Order: sequence, then structure tokens, then C-alpha cells
Amino acid sequence: MSRRRRRYRSSYDREPFDLKDFLSELGRWVVAILIVVILAYSIVTFGVQSVTMIGQSMSPAISDREVLLLDKRAYTVKKPKRYDIVAFKLKEESDSYFNIKRIIGLPGEKIQIKNGRLFVNGDALTDVPFDSLIMTEGLAYSPITLDEGEYFVLGDNCNNSEDSRYVNIGNISEKEISGKVFYRISPRSEWGKIE
Repeated sequence: MSRRRRRYRSSYDREPFDLKDFLSELGRWVVAILIVVILAYSIVTFGVQSVTMIGQSMSPAISDREVLLLDKRAYTVKKPKRYDIVAFKLKEESDSYFNIKRIIGLPGEKIQIKNGRLFVNGDALTDVPFDSLIMTEGLAYSPITLDEGEYFVLGDNCNNSEDSRYVNIGNISEKEISGKVFYRISPRSEWGKIE
């Protein structure tokens, strides 16, 4: 039987350490990591952020614990529109989770709920994105006139939603709106655009 002799490389067979090449490669890695960190920070701060729906107030459009994408730049040029789904934090609750609701009333409009239906400036809304009759009018029992920069929001699950009908939410200001909810990313089976 013949034995194969293993060839071991000695330390003399290695290429000599080149400090200049090492520092150059290290510099490239540091720059690449810095760029990724800056881009990630910019996206989160100025662009897109993930938010989690808490509760059933937006069901069936959005369910409890679904993870959504929020476009934080959506309203930098244009104003929120009726039926946009927005995320907002009330000024006194700046450290809490996002509230997610649908815009119903726009600045300058008069909002009222009567006989289970929504009225804007005295006309019944016929194209609302939910079917339920609204059982609780709350503050909207009497007409509410929205000031400049104020919005009236409702949950799609209008009979199980804490929204602008209640004192602790009330009308929300444009400054409180963090952005427009536009895409569902979790659960994976439900991925897609949100209308």
C-alpha cells in the first residue's frame, strides 16, 4: 500500500500581508455599511414605515395584527382625500401605537350621522366603503363643522371602532397624520395593496 504524502503549506508559501490592500478593502466595507445605514434611516424617517393594526376597528379591510406599510411622504405635496386610510398619533399619545382609520370628512365640511347614515354638508354619502348602518352617532349626532386642517375619521367596522365620534379621538389635525396606509405585508397570504 502506498501512502500519499500530504503537502503542508508552510508560512513561507503565503503571500505577504499588504497593509495598504487591507486598509483599502476595509475602507470599502466601511463606506458600503455607512451607505446602507444612511439609506435605511432615510427610508424609515422620510419614506416608508411598517405599522401594525391593533384591534378590529378596520375589519374587514384590515384585520387585527396585520402589518402594513405607511407612506410617510404621501401628503407632503397633496392633501388627504376622502376614504384614504391613514395612520395617526394624537399629540398627547405621541409614544403610543398608531391609530389606523379611514378619512370621511375633509376640512370645511359639515359631518353628521343620522338614521345610521353619514351626511356631508347635508347630503348622504352613498359610496361609503362599508355596508353597516352606524348604530352610534356619538359627537356626530349634531352636525360637526371641520376647521381648516381638520379631518373626521371612522373605522370600517363602524360599530366597533373608537374614532372621531368620541371625545378621546375627535377630529384629527393634519399634523397628527403620519401618512397613508397603502400595502399589507403580513400575513404573507394577504400581501397586497390596500384600498
